[in-house]
Formats: sequence, C-alpha cells, structure tokens
Amino acid sequence: MSKKKADRADRVPFGKLLAWQTRPISLGAVTIIIGYLSMYCTDTLGMPAALVGTILLASKVFDGVTDLFAGWLIDNTNTRWGKARPYELSILGVWICTWALFATPYEWSITAKSIWIFIMYTLIFSIFSTLLNAAETPYIIRAFGDPIAITKVSAYGGILITIGCMVVSVSFPIMVARAGTSVSGWRQMMFMYAVPLALIGLLRMFFVKEDKAPDADKEERVTVKSILAVLKKNKYVWMLGIACACPQLVTGMAAATYYFKVVVGDIGKFSSIQICSMLVLFVMLVFPALMKKFSGMQLVGMGAAVGIVGYIINFFAGSNMVLLVIGFLLAGISALPTSYMRAPINLQLAEYNESLSLPRMESTMGSAVNFVCKIGQGLGSFIIGILLSAASYDGQLAVQPDSAVLMIRLLYSFIPVVFMIIMLLCTKGFMPLDRMSKHGK
Repeated sequence: MSKKKADRADRVPFGKLLAWQTRPISLGAVTIIIGYLSMYCTDTLGMPAALVGTILLASKVFDGVTDLFAGWLIDNTNTRWGKARPYELSILGVWICTWALFATPYEWSITAKSIWIFIMYTLIFSIFSTLLNAAETPYIIRAFGDPIAITKVSAYGGILITIGCMVVSVSFPIMVARAGTSVSGWRQMMFMYAVPLALIGLLRMFFVKEDKAPDADKEERVTVKSILAVLKKNKYVWMLGIACACPQLVTGMAAATYYFKVVVGDIGKFSSIQICSMLVLFVMLVFPALMKKFSGMQLVGMGAAVGIVGYIINFFAGSNMVLLVIGFLLAGISALPTSYMRAPINLQLAEYNESLSLPRMESTMGSAVNFVCKIGQGLGSFIIGILLSAASYDGQLAVQPDSAVLMIRLLYSFIPVVFMIIMLLCTKGFMPLDRMSKHGK
C-alpha cells in the first residue's frame, strides 16, 4: 500500500509537466534575446563596447537588495492563489521592458541611450526576473511535492524548455540578419516575439495550482535575522551560487554573436548550430537515472569537465562548422545541470538549514543563488565590453583588426575554460554536504 502511495506521489502527469514549462520557456527566450543586446548597442546604436559592458554591470548592483527582498517577500506570502503563484504575473513586465530595451531610438544622445538601457535592463532583471526566479523553488515544491517528482520535472521538463527555446534561438539569428542595423527593424522584430511569448508565459499561472503546500502552521515566519543567519552559516549556498553563475557569466559575454559575425563571417550560420543543439536533449534524458547514483552538484562538475573540452575545440575550430558544432554541443552540456538540477540541490540546502535549527527558506536561498548568477551575467557583459575595447573592436567597421579577431576567439574558447575550472572547484567544496546527505538517506 505504501509503495503504491509513493508511486502516486512521484507521478507527474504530462499535461501538468507541459503547463509547468511554459513560463520557463518564455523567460528563457528573454535570456536568448538579451544575448544580442551588446551587439545591438554597439552595431545598431553606435555605443562604445566598454560603456555598454559597464552599464550592464552597474545594473547588477541593485540585485543584491532586490533578490534578498524578493526571497523574504515570497517566503512570507500567503494568498488564496498560493505563496509563489501570484508572482508569475511578472512575466508581463519582463516582456514589456525587453521590447522597450530594443526599441531605443538611434537619434538619442549617448547619455539618453545609456540611461534608458540601464533602467530597462534593471527592471527586467532586478525586479521582474528576480520575482520570477525567487518564486520558482517554493512554487515547484508546492505544485509537485515529492522530491522524485521534482527531479523528473526538472530533468524531463528541461527537454521541453530546450525545444521551446530552440525555436527562438534558431529563428532569432535569421531575423537579426534581416534586420541588420535598422532600429525600426529591431523594434518590429521584437514586437513579433514579445506578444506571443508573454502570453505563453502566463499559462503556468492559470493551469498549475499550489495544491501540495505544507500546513501554514508548520511554516515558520522568515525574519531578516534568520535570512542573515542562513547566508552566514550555510556556505554551500554560495558554492551553488558561484557554480551556477559561471555558465551565466559565459552567456552574459555573448561571444558567439561576435564570433559568427566576425570570425565565421555570417551570423545567420549561428542558427545552424542552434538546430544541432537538439542532440543535447539525449543527455537530459539520463538525468533522472544519474540522480540515483550522483548528487546534483556532482552532475554540475561532470558538465563543467565536458564543457572544458568543448571550449578548447572552439579555439581551433576557426570557421569549420563541423568543429564548431562539436564544440558548441560539448560546451552547452556544462550549463544543463546548473539550469535544471538546481531545485533538487536546493532541497539539500533546505535540509541542511533544518540541521542548523534554521527555517528551510527555499525562496531565500534561491534568491541568493539568483543574485550571484546575475552578478555573473553582469560581469560577463562587462568583461566582453572591456576586452573588446582593449582589442580595438569597432562595431562600425566592416573589417575588424587582427587584435579584435583574436580577442573574440579567446572569448569564445579559453576564457570560458577558466570559469569551467571554477565550477569544478565549487563541486569539490560541496562534497562534505553530499556526504552528509548520502549518510542521512
């Protein structure tokens, strides 16, 4: 009888699984599109690369406050819609501001452009995305309940997210090539993406309820004091945060957009690479089986090791599409565990909090990790801006100097390798908690 109940507890209906992934697909599309922001600013708006990188990094200063506030807010929310579910409405704000970001008028002064981009970028990531990401962990726990079910949702759902986002990642470079450096072309293109993806992003809120919420009287009210205690005593939160931030930093550099435009000579070919990422889906299919033998952080380390090989291949690939596909696929594997295994790892952290006589605080810890990830993404934008400027890159030139070409190659290869090594070090530092969790089971 108990076995049958357990089987029912970890069962995930396909319809519910599909509905759950709609908002991540929508937000993932934003992440893909934002990857073109630096190129849009330098090549379409005529802004210096170093200035763009500095603006995006400066925006991340707000995330420290907003992330922790969002975690506290959601941990203390209790409405008839649930604890985290109401905050799904933030996806509308994300898309409105994303459209406005890419609708920046060319005629504005550099100062006006800088202020506008700073405000829109801050609203997207420091406010609306912060609320969505902070709500993710408490929502999935209250929507699915069982740890095995959550692992299935994270792994199998990741396949659906990849397929959904692939539509954007494949089509967007083609549309960018058509839009060229036309501001009106970018504005119209963004409207075509923003409206349907915003509507898709709302589906989860309407179809997935928080029907497995713990009893209200069993949940401790989270105070600022308890938040500070967790951030001080639970060092593993920061290890997870740094490990997750490294792929975000590489994504924030968005070196692929420059690589395919300058080194390959055709940004439209980036779509061909994106189509091949379908092969990565087979890796995600084995995640649930691997989770029975390895911890979530061990999978993070495995992904980083594979990523190192992929990025090294990128350096020697040049414009060889076969090598670029292989490098892209191997490098892409490095980001999978940190994207889709974060919820199971967060459960480990919550249990560790309880062992320290602290509240579980899933949302607060998720917010802390998101904060570190956003800093990583901002650093990525800053790094590519500074390094491209130092290498004499000029978006208005038809042919870039050799120094800029070499720098773009390094940004697409050996510089990401450094951050893959940092991920491996975080995995090693997480081992004591993995041993504790294994012993507890």
